[in-house]
Amino acid sequence: MHHHHYANDVMGWAGFTHQLAENCRAALTKTAFPAWDPLCLDLSRLIKKEVPEEVKVDGRPPSERYPDHKIGQSLLFHLPKSKAAELKELTAAADGSWISTYDAFSAFIWRTLTRLRAPAEAVDMRRRMHSPRVHPRIQHNVMYTALSNTSPVPQLTVDDILHAPLSKLASYIRQLTNSVTQENLDKTLDMVAMVRDKTSLNIRIDSHPPMSILQTDHRDANIVSAGFGFAKPLTYRHLLDRVTEGVIIIYPSRNNDPDSDEGPEFSIAYEKHRAEDLINDAEFNKSFEYRGVDAEDAGKMRALPKNLAKAIPVAAAST
Repeated sequence: MHHHHYANDVMGWAGFTHQLAENCRAALTKTAFPAWDPLCLDLSRLIKKEVPEEVKVDGRPPSERYPDHKIGQSLLFHLPKSKAAELKELTAAADGSWISTYDAFSAFIWRTLTRLRAPAEAVDMRRRMHSPRVHPRIQHNVMYTALSNTSPVPQLTVDDILHAPLSKLASYIRQLTNSVTQENLDKTLDMVAMVRDKTSLNIRIDSHPPMSILQTDHRDANIVSAGFGFAKPLTYRHLLDRVTEGVIIIYPSRNNDPDSDEGPEFSIAYEKHRAEDLINDAEFNKSFEYRGVDAEDAGKMRALPKNLAKAIPVAAAST
């Protein structure tokens, strides 16, 4: 069931997976097949009119990997629901403005990684499209990236990140997320329509300096609830043959039981030579539990320190 990112983002893949699971379950239980809405493949809302060739422009040259990056590995951490609630309380804004759990743990991770080392985030547009709304299971890539260096929200300083109240970081992340709107997306698509080779607009994450972070939130994929009739997934992984420095993938909980304290998992691409600093950081360990190495760079495999060699399943299913 592997999908290339050019074909689908995580929520497009999740929509496909849930639809497939419902069809498999219907076939096995000899019940009615679920409805299929053609709008799940309708991208007309996101396609701009082709502009004349003579007015098109060339995109920028391909970005190169930033030279100061070191060999990385993806470390897996778990945030129990009870600890997430504590972080949310810790980052509550003084003026009472709403702060999400995402804002809270993002602020905490950002501060921790900055502190140990001396952001961009992908935003699902399905819930933000309103004129008209799109199907929640629409496939392909329906996301827009909130980049701190291009957002209208004033950037924070390193001093802010390290020393300001955590609520200030969480509020900044909320403003950054809220700046991603359908209207801004429409303007961007108009600009993209003018570019001759659309692939030239690809953002290479590791072309940014080592302190940069890009988060992608998979929690709404909720794959563990996809009952195929013969089994349910225990978890899934975004499979890559190399570790891209600075990327954080937030996986959904493996257990949807309301009484369970199981929360989301975080695969953090981090410098390998500094891995133990993050794993053993006392402040980080108050909230996050280390679960092992999630991925190694296939081209740079080296022997792991004994305390990092905890094995975890890459993919599994339960009956």
